Amino acid sequence: MSIKIIQVGLGVRGVQWAEVIKKHPDTEVVAYVRSRVALAQKQVAEWGDSTPCFATLEEAFSSVKADAVVLVTPPEVHFEEVKTAISHGCHVICEKPLSENLEECIEMVRLADNAGLQLMAGMNFRYLSVTQVYRKMVQEKVLGTPGYGHFTYIRNRNGNRKDLNKYPLSMKQPMLLEQSVHHLDLMRYCYADDVISVSADTWRPMWSTYDDDCCVSALLHFRNGFRANYIGTWTSGCNRLQYEWRTDFSEGTLRQCHQFEQLYSSTMIPELSMTGPNFKYSSDVEPWTQVDIPYCIAFIDDTYGLINEFSDAVNGRKPLITSGRDHLKTLGLTLACIESSLSGNRIEMYDFYKRNGIPSRWID
Repeated sequence: MSIKIIQVGLGVRGVQWAEVIKKHPDTEVVAYVRSRVALAQKQVAEWGDSTPCFATLEEAFSSVKADAVVLVTPPEVHFEEVKTAISHGCHVICEKPLSENLEECIEMVRLADNAGLQLMAGMNFRYLSVTQVYRKMVQEKVLGTPGYGHFTYIRNRNGNRKDLNKYPLSMKQPMLLEQSVHHLDLMRYCYADDVISVSADTWRPMWSTYDDDCCVSALLHFRNGFRANYIGTWTSGCNRLQYEWRTDFSEGTLRQCHQFEQLYSSTMIPELSMTGPNFKYSSDVEPWTQVDIPYCIAFIDDTYGLINEFSDAVNGRKPLITSGRDHLKTLGLTLACIESSLSGNRIEMYDFYKRNGIPSRWID
């Protein structure tokens, strides 16, 4: 079945979504929605497209029939938009986070479940080629049993750039809710495990372009005993992006050195620990071998992967994986980091879910 879509939002990310939806054989856009409708009409005309544009989602529904809605809008408006889409019997893809308010997210999931509709969270980084290979190597235990991980993301992201969305500049916890949410989700996804407790701290360097905390440090304790350290920031002392996601296993190490590619592995040589210098660096240790990664255009091919999953679910071929219900665990972990920072305490995730009204059947 071809899925007729109303797309809400035509900003930086919205343009990427529009490109992917137009290319996918199972989807077609029947309307665009943007509050500045004249600008939307100009954008669409420049694409040589005659798809109608509307100022509100309700206006679109009054003029076209749709099977699904794709929301590429700021998180503070998601709740009302999701409710509107579901009330019109539409499946939903909603950019992350579904909401910054956990109660709203729970209600969205409940509404979609009660209506028998699919609610997908836009966690597109799951479908980067490097992510898929990373996950496969972990799951197949290519390097043995995972022991611990370290995820570093240090970036000087100036929120005033013309090619960036402006709402993060004034939002609460912009790094956690807009960027770290992806990284925490990637760890849950690739390690195929859930976090049982977290200790975290957040802060804001005085020269930051953001109004609120844009630095995060967290220690994650997974159900299987695995630990991972995370540090992420949007405010740095230089403009060089440092991205490294390293996992140490019983038989080697896996290391991603670029957020969209560059995956390396090394195989443990136990006898090296007993020979040579006590402190080893490069020539006297296990060499890094580059892992083959299929070619991938970031923000396009990974979004295409989301559409594939969504189409399979809507057409009854496969269950939805990147669902609103699954997103509650990622968002819950993100919000638990904030609670830990404010309280100075380690947060037990099961207690956090219970205190915040997430049904146990959704998290087991």
